[in-house]
Amino acid sequence: MLWTYLAVVAALLGTGVVAWQAMETHRTTTLSQRTLEASNALAIDSARTRLDQDAPRIEVYVEQVSVLSAGSRNVPGPQAGSGASWHLPADADRTLQVQAQVRVVNLMTDRTIHLKVKGLHDSALRADTEVLLVPAAKLAYFLTATFTLAQWAENWESRRAQNPPPNCVEGYVRAGDDRDEGVVDTWPLHLAAWPIEPAGDPIEPAADWDGAWQLTAGMTGSGWFEIAIRPLRERSYWISQRQNIELPAPVHYKPE
Repeated sequence: MLWTYLAVVAALLGTGVVAWQAMETHRTTTLSQRTLEASNALAIDSARTRLDQDAPRIEVYVEQVSVLSAGSRNVPGPQAGSGASWHLPADADRTLQVQAQVRVVNLMTDRTIHLKVKGLHDSALRADTEVLLVPAAKLAYFLTATFTLAQWAENWESRRAQNPPPNCVEGYVRAGDDRDEGVVDTWPLHLAAWPIEPAGDPIEPAADWDGAWQLTAGMTGSGWFEIAIRPLRERSYWISQRQNIELPAPVHYKPE
């Protein structure tokens, strides 16, 4: 009986020792894992800081937004006059353009920047170009929305109902340099507008309203379009652009 009791006690003690060893092993492993994660995060932060310090410096901003009469083959025409008017549905298929002029400036005096645009064209109507922006140079690009009057009217109706306008355009400006390691900066652009409204009282059209539309009131302000005047920059970090190896984002330890 005594030996049986001692054997049981010994087995329980052995189980406890094994459990304690397992817990210690798990704790040590977890601590090592967290130490490794912290070390990796510190190394990534250090690399990103170094790349930030040597990154190209570009300024991107919207200078103005205009309403244009569409020319032949959707080429931008002259600026629409304030007295312009149309009738829907008779003029539903006629086109009107809203154009945002975007300025890109190389703020560096000693470095040439590789510049790429998507969804925009330059003053010579060349779209989606890639150029070298020499030190201190400035370039103008245009983000142009070309829609029919019926689509612009749809935008106005959506805006009135406090819904996002369904007809809009997007593009981006992207800047980097010719080094394999470094950063790539992207400025996304989104242009939405409602340049026409019902003639007379646009809020409560008269019962005898004949379907006449005119340019939205207050065209000199910004109450008829949406675009970030200074779009937010998105930055990516690269170990090797040639081999498409991006620097991972740091993963900081979060207590459970």
